[in-house]
Amino acid sequence: MIIGIQMGATSGCAVFERGGGGILYAASEERFTKKKNDSGYPSRAIEDAILSCGITGEKIEKIVLASQKVSPVQFLCDAGDYSIDDWLKEQKKYWKPKLMEEENVCYFDVFKDKIVHCAYPDLLDLVEREAEEKWAELWNEWRIEKVSKDFGVCKDKVAVVNHEFGHAAYGLYGSWFEEYEDVITVVCDGYGDESNASIYIHTNGKLEQIVKYTDFNIGRIYRYITLLLGMKPNEHEFKVMGLAPYANSYIYEKPLEVFRNAYRFENGKIIIDSELKDNYFYFKERLEGMRFDGIAAGLQIFTEEMLRQLIAFWMQKTNKSKCVISGGVALNIKANMEIGKMNCVNDLFVTGSSGDESLCIGSIYAYLDRENRGDEITKIPTMYLGGSIGDDEVEKVLVEYKGNPRYIIISNPKADKIASYIADGYILGRAVGRMEFGARALGNRSIIADPRKQETVTIINRKIKNRDFWMPFTPSILKEDEEKYLDNPKGFQFPFMALACESTDAAKQELKAALHPADFTVRPQLVTEEMNKGYYDLIKAFRELTGVGGVLNTSLNIHGYPIVRTAKDAMEVLEQTDLDGMIFEKYLIVKNVN
Repeated sequence: MIIGIQMGATSGCAVFERGGGGILYAASEERFTKKKNDSGYPSRAIEDAILSCGITGEKIEKIVLASQKVSPVQFLCDAGDYSIDDWLKEQKKYWKPKLMEEENVCYFDVFKDKIVHCAYPDLLDLVEREAEEKWAELWNEWRIEKVSKDFGVCKDKVAVVNHEFGHAAYGLYGSWFEEYEDVITVVCDGYGDESNASIYIHTNGKLEQIVKYTDFNIGRIYRYITLLLGMKPNEHEFKVMGLAPYANSYIYEKPLEVFRNAYRFENGKIIIDSELKDNYFYFKERLEGMRFDGIAAGLQIFTEEMLRQLIAFWMQKTNKSKCVISGGVALNIKANMEIGKMNCVNDLFVTGSSGDESLCIGSIYAYLDRENRGDEITKIPTMYLGGSIGDDEVEKVLVEYKGNPRYIIISNPKADKIASYIADGYILGRAVGRMEFGARALGNRSIIADPRKQETVTIINRKIKNRDFWMPFTPSILKEDEEKYLDNPKGFQFPFMALACESTDAAKQELKAALHPADFTVRPQLVTEEMNKGYYDLIKAFRELTGVGGVLNTSLNIHGYPIVRTAKDAMEVLEQTDLDGMIFEKYLIVKNVN
């Protein structure tokens, strides 16, 4: 077995078994701690992986850690739990003096309040006694020591791989492309070990980096404009993306000009405004007085333009016709859609949840590629890689609900019974089988509703999810109804909700609550019987009742918390919100309205 560990932004653990086993397990720490984007040491995910996969020291071939040169400062300060005020403090007290005033500022001095409660005092003591240029090396040594002890192996069995290379390996080897020779792999991230954008091709059985950029800063700009708009970096970028389609050209043309003047792509190089010294205060000054929706739209259009120019240039240079996108910026599903429309792109694939959370898998793939063993990797056929909810677990949780007049418990409900509730307007949670890995709920930890009813959006936003009104929902669609609902002339595959698509007239009628209300684009999940039979059967039963081959799907969680993991977590959401019921493998629990 090979174990992959991500520590930092959305920490997690993954397990690979050679000989056709592929990825046996992958989960992020946040699902166990209920702390959104938990960036700490993934001890709970590691414990669950060991238990779920029967890992022993003798079975472990290698443990692979992601990122070689990243500083541990945000790990030590628990940046995954930063408030908006903390992110503003970082800009004002650290980056501004450091970048604009050329002062020597220590990150730990700025965040003294964080390190007082540091969970890793031994690591903190190490780095505080050494010069800053040695911090990444010390963190590597500390991580190697810690995981070797936790897994009971010698330190020689632990390797560390490059951050960007992990993204590239995840994107390419996790993709559904059968051959790699005609594929260009594009990595774009907020930051990495050595670059924030890089281009790879697959040659002689291995990934080869052909260029890297240290100044392709669209990921970082998106993060800090998110902050400028009063939202939380590394978490609410999707809200900015969702807001963008509401602004018209009159509103966004001035902000767009600001972004275009700051950075532009010419002949393979980045041209930067000579006055730009940072990516927050520069834009704060120039965007002052401009409308929030126009800023969001200008940022999104600028991001799409820069990515299209980068990819078109290097596809022409390499004479490739297929594209894989990975890294945090690949979570921008609307940019992915626009990339797919380019004439030079014949096919496009984005592997599920490709931000830093994916590095626990990507590090494994990077290690295998580096060892000339890329042929041992099989595509990721499904994102259902976490722990499963068993019948015994459900029955134990339901003990306290039996006899409670507020709930009706239905045993062994058929798919058509559940579908009838959805068709009647019930909004149901579904907590069945193995948990999805990553940022998207794909039916096993989801909230399911009728996509025909626009009022459903308001109910979910106000009474269940506490979401912003402008944010769209998404549909899970039967694969055989793809042509009915998706305008997909190039035949892209949509298994993981990783890119958007234009919708058809039929979708605008039958799936209207699951489309973006401003531009009617769709972020679909195409469901097959092979991938998820229970979910497929439910949607098929809904189609037999209504003629509609899709359901509205959003993640099963309360706003600000991670997607649920256990039956107990699911029932807590049911109790604390106006959700109408919960689907388990052998039970349907609905609230008694009488």
